[in-house]
Amino acid sequence: MKRFGYLLGAMAVCGFALMVPSVIADEPKADHGHDHAGHDHADHEHKDGDAAATDPMEEMAKYAAPGPQHAMLQKAVGTWKTEIKHWMEPGEPMESTGKSVIKSVMDGRYIEEHFTSDMMGQPFVGRSILGYDNVKGKYVSIWFDNMGTGISQMEGTYDEATKTLTTSGISEMKPGEKTKMRMTDKEVDKDTHMMEMYMSMGEGAPEMKVMEIKYTREKSVANAN
Repeated sequence: MKRFGYLLGAMAVCGFALMVPSVIADEPKADHGHDHAGHDHADHEHKDGDAAATDPMEEMAKYAAPGPQHAMLQKAVGTWKTEIKHWMEPGEPMESTGKSVIKSVMDGRYIEEHFTSDMMGQPFVGRSILGYDNVKGKYVSIWFDNMGTGISQMEGTYDEATKTLTTSGISEMKPGEKTKMRMTDKEVDKDTHMMEMYMSMGEGAPEMKVMEIKYTREKSVANAN
């Protein structure tokens, strides 16, 4: 998968929000003169059980830990040569080649792509970060390059049957002009991927295929035989 953390402050706020119910539950109640001697042991057991069930640190750790979805993304780590087809309008595409270097970052939570090519005779450099958000239950990505100043955000799901990651998002090419985007990344085999990008130019406009990239893994001399 190619194309394609939480800030400490946000984590602190979430942790506080999770802690509040257990703090309130553990506050001692005022004694109104009733005999509680026979209930002390049961009350302590009940409170201990509640604390274990709502431990905010354990819950945060669960959502922060990489899982099988993150492990799957790591298969893309390596160097790839790319064959690019780009459509500006219906008809024959413009073609070029490029290179993609993908590395694992943040202890396997994300993969980061460094993409280089030529676009209409000009050097093209792009970066992407792709991960799986345990909270959303979706794959999430960002993309930015030297052809603009914005950052594209997309999210989507993976279909195990077709080995295809599909993500979508909205790009604002000009102020107020928003374009719907959809990307598919299909694993042909462990050393070959096909990425396709589609855009819908304007409200109600039909979707148009604008880009296709074939990724072929570059094998090291040691693994060539």
